[in-house]
Amino acid sequence: MNSLFDQDQIVYSMDASSLIEAYHSYPFDIFPSLWDKLEELIKSDRLKMFELVFDYEVKDEEIKEWCKEKELDSYIRIATDQVDQNKAQILTPLLVDPDTGDSGGDPWVIALAQDLQNGVVVTQEKISRNKDKPKIPNVCDDLGIECIDILGLMRKEKWIFDSIILERNQENAE
Repeated sequence: MNSLFDQDQIVYSMDASSLIEAYHSYPFDIFPSLWDKLEELIKSDRLKMFELVFDYEVKDEEIKEWCKEKELDSYIRIATDQVDQNKAQILTPLLVDPDTGDSGGDPWVIALAQDLQNGVVVTQEKISRNKDKPKIPNVCDDLGIECIDILGLMRKEKWIFDSIILERNQENAE
């Protein structure tokens, strides 16, 4: 776990599920300050996602357009040899869909966090109780990697939005 690191040293490896959840639960037009904070994390090189994961999982054109518009090139990270090696260790038969032979982006999300000295995985997946079908949190738990969801990221970063939301609601009411 990463409790020994200063907050500004934590780097998040984000699964597409969390970006999609943020987009659907906290839309740009209603929660602009959340998206400003995410942009800050990305530009400070503290929030990462592999290009493969982004391209494979993110289907919402609005999210892709936001990344393009904000020039968030550092958000997309190309695999390194070390991450490739970590992925190979994580890619067990349990993370591969037996019907398709596809692992999706899950091993990449975990391998990136493992590659970072102080990486934390951000995913909306929940722990699976079925040992034959583990999810990202199961593997993270086995590897000792901290795993949180998008709300956990907000809490970990100590982001508070209530006053901004109240101000926006008052502006809209007038």
